[in-house]
Amino acid sequence: MLAVLFYLACVGLFFTLSLLGPILVGLLANENAEAVRLGFYVLVGGFVFGTPILAMLGRLRRIPQIGRLMLMFLVWTVLPFAAALPFYHMMEISFVDALFESFSSFTTAGATTANSVSEWPQSLLFWRVLLQWLGGYLTLLTIILILAPMGVGGLTTRKSTLSIGADLRASQDRLLVFSINLGLLYATTTALCSLGFFLTGTRAFHAVSLAMAAVSTGGFVPFDRSLDQVIGVGGQVIFALFLIVGATSVFWHRMIFKGQWGALLRHRESYSVIIVVLIVGIAFAATSVVVSGVQAQAPITVLVQGFVNAASLVATSGVQTQPGYFTLLPLVLVLFILLVGGSAFSTSGGLKHYRMGGMLVQSWNEMDQLIYPNAVRSSHFGSEQFDLELMKAIWSFFVAAILILAFGTIFLATTGIPFEGALTAAIAAFTTAGPVYDAGWSVAVGQEWPTISEFTDTAKITLVVLMLLGRLEIIALIGLFSLQYWRNR
Repeated sequence: MLAVLFYLACVGLFFTLSLLGPILVGLLANENAEAVRLGFYVLVGGFVFGTPILAMLGRLRRIPQIGRLMLMFLVWTVLPFAAALPFYHMMEISFVDALFESFSSFTTAGATTANSVSEWPQSLLFWRVLLQWLGGYLTLLTIILILAPMGVGGLTTRKSTLSIGADLRASQDRLLVFSINLGLLYATTTALCSLGFFLTGTRAFHAVSLAMAAVSTGGFVPFDRSLDQVIGVGGQVIFALFLIVGATSVFWHRMIFKGQWGALLRHRESYSVIIVVLIVGIAFAATSVVVSGVQAQAPITVLVQGFVNAASLVATSGVQTQPGYFTLLPLVLVLFILLVGGSAFSTSGGLKHYRMGGMLVQSWNEMDQLIYPNAVRSSHFGSEQFDLELMKAIWSFFVAAILILAFGTIFLATTGIPFEGALTAAIAAFTTAGPVYDAGWSVAVGQEWPTISEFTDTAKITLVVLMLLGRLEIIALIGLFSLQYWRNR
């Protein structure tokens, strides 16, 4: 357990030092009082997390499998509790609302209990966006270092161990080097996105914030206005492109940078993400023309907005270019797109394309075997081979996800939320696409839905649990809290 506490303290200290960013924003915005209060949190957090690091520094630390799951759970629960304190003290909201904002940021869900953020200090707005960005980076580390090496939910170990060769069984120095390299790549991608926004005329604060939202595929933006009112067509193109970057696999990006063209062509999952974005984008654009008329907007604007909103749905960001844009498509179709989500080894949520591909390949082979009982069929989805053990893991994850969504929907419905609203809220939270719930469905479905700010505390906590389960792959937490395992310890 000492090794678990050491790594937890390391991550906690890193997040504490990240508060220096919001402090700098506060000083530049003449929010001196807010900057001083954030500085107090830096001092307290530095003491709380720095002390155990100094006490255990230099000792050999290797974490067993159950310890890795425990570390993952503690990082994703303890840190959001700590990160909620600035929201609670500086905005004078209830602790449940502060906790909801923190978990929603940390899991990149982007749902909020605030009806407006126009009165929020810029330093706190930046902290919320920064927390979302750091959550995206931590998501990649969690998947690559913990979940994939354990094969959780059908995540393959071949890519993570051969292509990167790092997990928590590796040496401390090797883990540090890998985390820094991945962080530099993540930060460089964000910087390029920020530069793109800046070149299209977006103000600096919004450019950096939107870049963080795009790369992390999060739903928090630092303004109340719609996206098309803040950034132009060029900025929307940048936003869509980097949402796709965030929704595709980091291994696919690595293949591009290294020029591994053979492996690049066989990596079908990222291409399927792009194809779905194109199809949904065309559907959005066509529906927009039918609803608004041909002369309502310029053709290029219609196409760009269609693809931006499509990328936002597929990447499970949930940010719309205009209020109610998602309602151009049927609610059932939107929820299905969210459930599928983006690629594995990305910051997006959802079940992931490779899992859906595996289930489709197996289903096709089963039907084919009814006609040709003695035929031997290869089970591949691009470069991914699906054997029996992998398919068991995928189907187990799928069944667990459906059950969690069913129980979550029923529980939310008992708090007074209409069933369609409860189902939408549950799927939006589980797939980390929180803003989709407030996309204007009340008019589309002809039924009034309460806003998230009107939810009971029980409903908000339920959504927090769904966000956490969706981000941490359900099977991992089931394994961690298995009574049978702990009885045999």
